[in-house]
Amino acid sequence: MSQPTPARRECETVEQDNYISNALSEVTLVPKAGLAWLQGLEVTFGTRYLVMLATAQWFVKGFMWAFVHTSVEWVYRDMGVPGPQMQIYRAVAWLPWSMKPVFGVLSDMVPIMGYRKTPYILAVSVAASAALAHLFSTDTSVSVTTMCLFVTQMQIAVCDLLTEATYAERMRQQPDQGPNLVLFVWAGINFGSLMATSTVGSILSYGGPRLLYLFALPFSLSVIVPTAANFMNEQPMDEHAIKVVRDRMFLQNEVLILVGLVGFSTVCLVLAGLLGVSVYVSGALGVMLGLVVLAALIILFRPEIGMATAFFVIQTCMTVSIDGASFYFFTDDATAFPDGPHFSAWFYTSGTGIIAGIFNFVGMLLYNKFAKSWRYHSLIFTANIVWCVCNACAALVYTRYNLSVGIPDRTFVITSTLLRSIVDQWLWIPAVVLMSQMCPRGMEATMFALVAGCHNLGSTVASYLGAMVIEFIGADASGVAGDGPKFQYLWAAALLQALAPMLTVALLPYLVPDASQMEPLLSSHLDSATVGSLWHQWNGVKEPEEAEEAEEEEEEEKKEEEN
Repeated sequence: MSQPTPARRECETVEQDNYISNALSEVTLVPKAGLAWLQGLEVTFGTRYLVMLATAQWFVKGFMWAFVHTSVEWVYRDMGVPGPQMQIYRAVAWLPWSMKPVFGVLSDMVPIMGYRKTPYILAVSVAASAALAHLFSTDTSVSVTTMCLFVTQMQIAVCDLLTEATYAERMRQQPDQGPNLVLFVWAGINFGSLMATSTVGSILSYGGPRLLYLFALPFSLSVIVPTAANFMNEQPMDEHAIKVVRDRMFLQNEVLILVGLVGFSTVCLVLAGLLGVSVYVSGALGVMLGLVVLAALIILFRPEIGMATAFFVIQTCMTVSIDGASFYFFTDDATAFPDGPHFSAWFYTSGTGIIAGIFNFVGMLLYNKFAKSWRYHSLIFTANIVWCVCNACAALVYTRYNLSVGIPDRTFVITSTLLRSIVDQWLWIPAVVLMSQMCPRGMEATMFALVAGCHNLGSTVASYLGAMVIEFIGADASGVAGDGPKFQYLWAAALLQALAPMLTVALLPYLVPDASQMEPLLSSHLDSATVGSLWHQWNGVKEPEEAEEAEEEEEEEKKEEEN
């Protein structure tokens, strides 16, 4: 074979250089486009405000949340807390998320020195930073640990709610940049959460769970300086403006009543958990309070809003949690549970967490590609069926049947995790879309906080119900020798967890409209959350049309009298 000539070699070299140059140019287009995108946000909203959002959302809700969230079971395990009680304590620690509507109303109606957001963010951030430092440096009791965790979640919930309100206001002022601002926030949250999740396994393995609080501490502190420097550019309110806000809130009595019920329920559940009340009493209390909130939703809100919100709260309550028992089932060592999967801390936290994060995103893409045009009934019914089938199959791991057919535990868990992550998005997104279509005009922030609070309260009820179930079947493992026999009937609890959501499917035709996801659902009284409610009917409250008709009749009567 003849050798290439120098001219030919030079030509080939030039072609290769051109190819590499073009490839590098294409690669650099991505960061250039990203930089231009950020510069566009900076011009519209300002550097200071973007820094505020980054610290409150990326650092606090992304990084800090992931570090604290993954630590909880491991800290309670070190304290020897059995599975049922672990679920109760963890549910108590997460209750600030149910209190978001309370925080919202408090910040609106009780500004401090005229400021509605800055003082509250500063107060919870200082308290949470102190709680994280205490959790890292001191071996505390179970109750103190739970309250410290409660305070950390309060910071995340308050920062999330109040900064969310600020970017909602700016999106209304700059609607063309609204999608970009939402992408800026959520891309940072997901990136932060994924980065933290990828490291927690190694931190747990080499330093123990309390070291995670040291890693979370800088992210908790990060929001203090930009808040104190007023990077939100919050303007103080005068007495007249405060009075106007309070008067407007008092006109919405039904909303305030429901916010009060959510706050009262939260306090009751916190006290029951911290005072060491039995699992059965705590569970019964959770169910009772859940029923009260459901009744209030149906009675106080207009039927379209109350019924749909009640459906999603019931669905959340029916996703009965058995995490307290399953945590020990998967992570017990050979001494505690000789026949167990014996998952490492890295695989149980980082491994499955990364998979869940990736396939949550996949679930969103699949929803956007295939399901966004479905009607609510078809989508919710299908997603519930698939969710139940996935969880019923996952229950086989508790019988160890998967090993007898040659499926390793890790393969089984990875498969079930990715499938559930996808289906979870198909259950969550329609709920958000539905409530967006039903939000009364001018009440978006209040309604979303209220719906989110009720939804999170439903998750707490699900944890309390699950604690009752695993206590009843004797699955009160605590990570010590002899745990094995306690998992004998865990498969039954997992099967109940899989089938319980099907009960909500029977309520679907009665509570949720069979409409398209693109279809507006409020055809009249677009600024009212309570028109036509049972509360109005029972109290003889005249709706706008009735009031107008009554005024017209009065005018006609006056004219007749004058004639």
